[in-house]
Formats: sequence, structure tokens, C-alpha cells
Amino acid sequence: MNETLTLNGSEQIVVVESTPDRFEVEATYAPHGARPPMHLHPNHSEQFTVLTGTLRVGLADSEHDYTAGESFDIGAGIAHHMWNAGDEPATVRWISTPAGRVESLFRCLDELHRRGKASLAAQAAVLRRHSDVMVPSSAAARMLVRVLGAVSSR
Repeated sequence: MNETLTLNGSEQIVVVESTPDRFEVEATYAPHGARPPMHLHPNHSEQFTVLTGTLRVGLADSEHDYTAGESFDIGAGIAHHMWNAGDEPATVRWISTPAGRVESLFRCLDELHRRGKASLAAQAAVLRRHSDVMVPSSAAARMLVRVLGAVSSR
């Protein structure tokens, strides 16, 4: 496959494998990336292995830096976020199981970036349509996705 998709301003993925049971990518996080909103995945788990650099992972009550060679798992329903706070790019093997509509979400986000239309409203509309894949963990962010996403979808 080896297709590159852009998820946000500091994160790109290369699709390695896509089946109904498994979506595997190699993700590259740019140095000094923005801390994304805390979110959870209601229907799939994620497994990460850091290949190069350092990835910072935030959970509800802690943050941890993972370096090359280290692995960690994020279970379905666990609120988290991750970014590269370091000076060098970080690359990560990232596997989502079962795959569900993870690829669809990532392709929609990539399309927004390719078209130069990645506004907050457009991203909210994509998240609203993919609430089975990714949900903001805060009530305020969920409300924003519901309201702004509904208005943007019209």
C-alpha cells in the first residue's frame, strides 16, 4: 500500500496494511507537535511501537515519554492523546484492531488537508460522522463536535 495520509499539521501516516480486522500504519510525528485534544476510541484498541524519536502520551492522570524500542497499548474506551514534544521527528508503528472505520476517518481528515479545508468546523463534521471511531473525552468538546459538526454538514 504505502500511501501517505495527513491527519493534522504535525502528523502523517503511511498505510502498511488495511483489513477489516487490522489497520496498520507507520506514523511520523513532527518535532514540537501540538498537543491534540484528549479522545477515546469506543470500538477498537491501539498498539504502538516507537521506532525512532520520543512520543509523549497523556492519559487522564499522567504523561509518559516512550522512546525507540518501547511499546504500549491503548484499550478501547481509554481517554488519551499523544504528540512529539521533542526536537527530532518520531516514527511509530500503530495498529488498530479491529479496524472498523479507522481508515475512513483518516482518509476524510487527509482529504480536508489536501483541499485546504481543515477548519475546526470541517474537522468537527468528520468527527461527528465517525463517532463510532473517535470521540472527544471532554463533554465540552463532544458538544462542539455535535453542534459545529451538524452545522458544517449542511
